[in-house]
Amino acid sequence: METVWVDRSDPDAIDLVLTGDDPSPRFAAGVSLDVGRSLPLLFALGMLLAVPVCVVMRFAGAGWAPVWAAAGIVGAIGAVVPAAVVVYTAFFLRVHRLRFSPAAAPTTVALVRAARAARPRPLTEVRQIRIDRSVEEPYEGDPQPETVTVTLTVRLAHGWIAPKPLPPDTDAAALYRELHDLLSPAVPVALFVRRHPRPLPSPPSEIDYGALGHGGSTGGGGS
Repeated sequence: METVWVDRSDPDAIDLVLTGDDPSPRFAAGVSLDVGRSLPLLFALGMLLAVPVCVVMRFAGAGWAPVWAAAGIVGAIGAVVPAAVVVYTAFFLRVHRLRFSPAAAPTTVALVRAARAARPRPLTEVRQIRIDRSVEEPYEGDPQPETVTVTLTVRLAHGWIAPKPLPPDTDAAALYRELHDLLSPAVPVALFVRRHPRPLPSPPSEIDYGALGHGGSTGGGGS
């Protein structure tokens, strides 16, 4: 679960931190290294998926060379495609931070992904920042405490940033005030608080044992 917070350490910009990962060359190198380590396993899994194809080829009279070639091709595809998806997501899709500048009165925003920050855009590219706090209240006699869910959603001019689930003890009101004071009126910041009762548990099903007892057969004999 992520912790969203406002980073004011840079005198020239203010970051809305969306993930716990540090968007740096070191992080990018770590992602690449992890993907590289997984390639042999992905290749082996791909070759296992090719077993049915290899069996069919053998029954069709193909030699071992084409069979091994087919298995290798399937294994390579099974390794390269998932690895490419992971790397592409980490480097080009996942947004780590929203960088607002200048720090005194932001007029631009830049999306920070992996080891790079995109070019600054007008602040109005951020259409809305929404904080949702939902509280599920226990019913009378419920042994479980209330359940709190906090989520932050950023809507951009050309899409969304995946909603961020925050720790339940997040001070949603304080986060709202900080973002509102920083970005209003250019960026609408909304806080929605909803409380609803927890559904009552379903009563246990009752069995009419008396009705079950009427199924016996009766018989009589004559002397």
